[in-house]
Amino acid sequence: MRTTPEATWLTLPQPFLAREAHALGLTSTAIAGAVRRGQLVVPAPQVYAVSAAWSALSPAAAHLGLARAGQVSVAGSVISHATAALLHGLPQPWGPMGSSVCLTARETTRTAATDDWRRVLDGALPPDDVAGVDGVCVTTVARTVVDCLRTLRLRDGLAIADAAVGRGMVTVEELQAVRRRQRRWPGIRTADLGIVLTEGRRESWLESASVATAVALGWPPPMSQVAIHRLDGSFVGRVDLLWGGLGIVGEADGRSKYLGSFDEQWDADRAATFMLRERDRERELESMGLVVARWGTAELRDGGAGLDAVLVRARRRADAARVRCLWRQGQGDELRDWRDLSGGPRVAAHLLPRSRHPGRRNPTW
Repeated sequence: MRTTPEATWLTLPQPFLAREAHALGLTSTAIAGAVRRGQLVVPAPQVYAVSAAWSALSPAAAHLGLARAGQVSVAGSVISHATAALLHGLPQPWGPMGSSVCLTARETTRTAATDDWRRVLDGALPPDDVAGVDGVCVTTVARTVVDCLRTLRLRDGLAIADAAVGRGMVTVEELQAVRRRQRRWPGIRTADLGIVLTEGRRESWLESASVATAVALGWPPPMSQVAIHRLDGSFVGRVDLLWGGLGIVGEADGRSKYLGSFDEQWDADRAATFMLRERDRERELESMGLVVARWGTAELRDGGAGLDAVLVRARRRADAARVRCLWRQGQGDELRDWRDLSGGPRVAAHLLPRSRHPGRRNPTW
């Protein structure tokens, strides 16, 4: 029996559909033989890839390869939701990347099973919501963000939205326009809250996820990336989050925040210098009357119980009336007195989740 050379299989997309192989004259018998020999692997039913090429792909690249195959396999579908976010280069939900790719189809009689590699959703797809990226049909950034806000946990949807706005890929006004077309769609209330909380200043998944988690726990929305100055105008530092009404500074200390400060010339002396600078900065912030609360990704587990505990401890020590400093958010903004601090975004009461702590939420937040 003639063996099909690996180079022939590599002329196909990786992975590829059986029908794509057939279009090149490769038979089902040839495919089956290549699978038996270990030349091909089967990532999903009727989907194949060259073993060496498939094993070399990262989880993200493998997911996008399956997404292309999925989009081709379901007529009239486009890549959407979290898979579209990945294709647009936006953050992914926390945790291992699932193998199930997300597609939206205008019309389909197919229902995705829980163990299926394709999650096919029905939904209106006006032309303005569809774009082409790397040769496949995908929902636009605005549609992708709103779909993610509706269907993912708020922490993950907000991280995607913040990144898209922060990189200039979409505006909040464009998100609102998509939302208006999705009236009464599942999860639209969560999307409304996410859009209100979205801004382009947050610099990491952890910062965005921390805001979403804190709000879900009943804390007021904080301001993001606020520059703190001494009363003489000299700069002290820029803080990740600031609860002005409480006098609490929040620092989301993910690994990337620190590893990103070092290049290939990293050494213990530079690390120590960095840590000491952070310590001195925190001491000065506290000397101005602010209370600094720090947490990492682990504190967001279990619904944010760890983050809640950190903020509760900080609030016991905090007194906004004791704070003495100047502040600003934008680089070109004028310095303002602490008493002019207006707080984070205002959220309509009906959008806020019910607090785990009755009486915590201030009606003016």
